Amino acid sequence: MKREILITSDGSSTIHLPDWNEQYHSKNGSINETYHVFIKSGLQQVAADKVAILEIGFGTGLNCFITYLEAQKEIDYVGVEAYPVTTEEVEKMNFIKVLKAEKEQDAFYKIHEVSWEEKQSLLMKKLPSSQWRWALLN
Repeated sequence: MKREILITSDGSSTIHLPDWNEQYHSKNGSINETYHVFIKSGLQQVAADKVAILEIGFGTGLNCFITYLEAQKEIDYVGVEAYPVTTEEVEKMNFIKVLKAEKEQDAFYKIHEVSWEEKQSLLMKKLPSSQWRWALLN
């Protein structure tokens, strides 16, 4: 299946599937969409200290990465994806630059290194020192 990296109106990238005339994110802005739908209307509406998220259609990993950046609680995040992005596509996405998240780039790359053939959970927890703990759990 042919996939192309496009730049959306907020300057962030998305993947376009020409054969289906579909995008992974809104052409009006990948990052804007994630903050509007996933963070403001989702994560921020949950009062619990611990949250479990199941994302059907993990896509570019943008929702997971921004959840990592924004969460003030413990997150158990499970993503399912039929067509995982390639290493080359991950390297072409500009989310780290647009989000000015260079200090957190290792986390973005780590979520794409997880094997899709095995059950994995990423546990993200804010520690008292304001540092994140990022662990792979089998």
